[in-house]
Amino acid sequence: MRRFTFPLLTLAACLSIPALYAQSMLTHHLREDVRSGRAQSVGHLPADQIMNLNIVLPLSDPAGLDNFLAALYDPKSASYRHFLTVSEFTARFGPTQVQYDAVVNFAKLNGFTVIGGSRDGMNVEVRGPVSAVETAFRIHMQNYQHPNEAAPSTRQIPNQQPTFPSTSGTSPASTTSPSRTRCS
Repeated sequence: MRRFTFPLLTLAACLSIPALYAQSMLTHHLREDVRSGRAQSVGHLPADQIMNLNIVLPLSDPAGLDNFLAALYDPKSASYRHFLTVSEFTARFGPTQVQYDAVVNFAKLNGFTVIGGSRDGMNVEVRGPVSAVETAFRIHMQNYQHPNEAAPSTRQIPNQQPTFPSTSGTSPASTTSPSRTRCS
């Protein structure tokens, strides 16, 4: 079985503990070439192919962070150049422990193995088969022929925008899509 890593693939998450329902993510996983039909599907990924994903949780207070950054770089502000430690940043702007734990539980319940995360609780790294990815995020992973490269090149991209279970009522953070895969 081959293992592939998606270095830029991130899936945004925003969860809380109660019952889950599907919410479309505002992401860029579906490339314009796929959406427009310029990139043609050349096949479905094998269900047992292993993928590494990085689920990124959204900031809890993006407007507050914008205000903090403006003050941080304003020489007239009392907060000028008063930087935060990782723990201070997480406490003010990061997801709650409940949200982080909910993402970990979601991943485990959907057949993923949690393989890492960041010290600020902003992301959860998981590994699992394509079948788990497709079920958990309600997508189909396809190989698409890149329409603009001279040498034949394929990209592994979902056939539609992923959805993510959520009860928060808010949209998860935007994410980027994979550009290439590599064997790990």
